[in-house]
Amino acid sequence: MPIEPINISEKTYRKPVRVFEKSGYVIPEMSYYVPLENVANSDKQDIKAMVDRGRYFSIFAPRQSGKTTFLTETCNQLHEDPTYAAIILSFQNYSKLEKAQFYGLVERYLYSQLINRLKEVKCEKIEVVKEFLDNYHLVDHISFNLLFEELNRILQFKKIVIFIDEFDGIPKGELENFLTSLRELYQKYKSVKQKALYSVGLVGIRNITKLVVGGVSPFNIADQVSLPSFTLENVRCLYAQFTVETNQPFTAAAVQKVHEETAGQTWLVNRLGSILTMDIKPGTVEPIDEHDVEKAIRTLLKEKNDHFDNLYEKAKLFKETFVEIVFDHVEYDPHDDDQTWLEQYGLVKNIGDYAVIANNIYKARFLKTFFKEVQADEDIPPGEYVLPGNRFKYPPHLSTVH
Repeated sequence: MPIEPINISEKTYRKPVRVFEKSGYVIPEMSYYVPLENVANSDKQDIKAMVDRGRYFSIFAPRQSGKTTFLTETCNQLHEDPTYAAIILSFQNYSKLEKAQFYGLVERYLYSQLINRLKEVKCEKIEVVKEFLDNYHLVDHISFNLLFEELNRILQFKKIVIFIDEFDGIPKGELENFLTSLRELYQKYKSVKQKALYSVGLVGIRNITKLVVGGVSPFNIADQVSLPSFTLENVRCLYAQFTVETNQPFTAAAVQKVHEETAGQTWLVNRLGSILTMDIKPGTVEPIDEHDVEKAIRTLLKEKNDHFDNLYEKAKLFKETFVEIVFDHVEYDPHDDDQTWLEQYGLVKNIGDYAVIANNIYKARFLKTFFKEVQADEDIPPGEYVLPGNRFKYPPHLSTVH
């Protein structure tokens, strides 16, 4: 029998079980969640495929773009195989630490996660490993290197995978040493099938493979991966989860508009979802439409939050370039320092070989301020670039954001 269409007007609103996440990583039981698509290297291999091949790789992702959630889900996926022990370290707030403090914290979090995983899979060598770790302490990059040489001897049938989040936070004095140690471990065991440190992923806002220390790149053996933004289908699926819980739908035009205005930036998509359902049209089964999205964007643009504050502090360092990119049809140059930093903070994208602001909301939030600060209003008539709600729009030659 054909399925009868649902008349949403006959349904009643239900209180949502989950929320649109705006801080920290997403726990699917507590927040709406969709996995990122097409996270792959230049050879079209996804993270699982790279790990299975024992690759080292760097993941480039601006803050609040879903990287911690992605890492957590990747670890869960890897742990479906009992041979894997996936570990997440974070170097956030480590930049000012002395060497002893730095390696002490690496030891603490690495050891505890490894032991917990070995317990979970009932590893028969756990007592041997525990005894060794109880008496072996990390004090420098040499001891870090030797740790895995010894674990390689003890754990012959386990594969340790280490993801280091916020790698940019590593103490500057240890950057070269630490990267060189990882490189040496990779080169030494590249052809060895049974190895303790099987794969490493360094995650940060900077392209780690481009780091140059002492005139050379100490980690140029790594694959490069960028986390993509939400696709239109991702946005649709995310908002549909709210509809299933509450009976309140989003129109196709509303979903399309959110994706167009945010270019799929994950934090913005979630924050607009929250504003739309909690502030603009709460507690009803009346559909959320594109006019509601416009209202939500105006609310968001006036909002004070850490996301905008952090981006503003970074963007104002390159405000002249920011304004120039909006108005002057600037060609994308991967060697331009200002463009590179703006791209790493998630404010600029390379689209069709031109540098463009990553999404309409970032441009609307920051352009007016920077416009005044660089006194660009004397040269460029802002009235030509105004959207409803007194927001700026792209000049015609840069009107499409993907």
